[in-house]
Amino acid sequence: MTGFQVLPVTGIPEVRPGDDLVELIAAAAPWLEPLDVLVVTSKIVSKSEGALVDVPTSGPEREAAREAALATQTARVVATRGHTRIVQTHHGFVMASAGIDASNVDRSQLVLLPKDPDASARVLRAGFLARGLDVAIIVSDTMGRPWRNGLTDVALGSAGIAPLRDHRGETDPHGNELHITQMAVVDELAAAAELVKGKIDQVPVAVVRGYLTATVDEVPGVAPTLVRDAANDLFSLGTAEAIALGEKLARGTD
Repeated sequence: MTGFQVLPVTGIPEVRPGDDLVELIAAAAPWLEPLDVLVVTSKIVSKSEGALVDVPTSGPEREAAREAALATQTARVVATRGHTRIVQTHHGFVMASAGIDASNVDRSQLVLLPKDPDASARVLRAGFLARGLDVAIIVSDTMGRPWRNGLTDVALGSAGIAPLRDHRGETDPHGNELHITQMAVVDELAAAAELVKGKIDQVPVAVVRGYLTATVDEVPGVAPTLVRDAANDLFSLGTAEAIALGEKLARGTD
């Protein structure tokens, strides 16, 4: 590895349900090359797939509609504080408000996460392959992180690239064997891409060039690879929720 570039794709128009994202991206970036990694913001994937909810533009009815949408996207409430609700989605992702977004969309609509971001990434990859371009796809979104301020982009779906770089069994320069080191490379690339996409610049796609040496398809996607299962999750509940569960269990054993 001698370095890589992160390039913004500008000029993509407002995406609407039914739009062909491959066509829109290819038209805006005729300079794409094989082995590029395309980091595509999940919002335009959702818009093209019609993952939108109509809501009132103001008043208590708008909040009620948002709550109803959140309920449909929530598999489990993880933690709440005031109006903030951290939930686990049906995909397995733990996110504020299930990733439902009201930014960069008409005020009469909310954007949901794609139903299956890994499948969405595979569809995009197949579309570029049909055009003769062997590229990898990462579908990204913004998340907060426990114990750290600030947001970063992470991968929700991928195709053509392994989500993890597994160093276990390798030896470091001091002769120490690595036992647990697995790097979430698709998250790292998503975060790097966000630096050129921004949040208000209307640049929903970035290209990482020079990182990938070969595409791969016989690997699981993001959800089955990066979502930690309940048996290995030491922090599956928020503090208040954990206390409430402990008190409930204690009452049950009295």
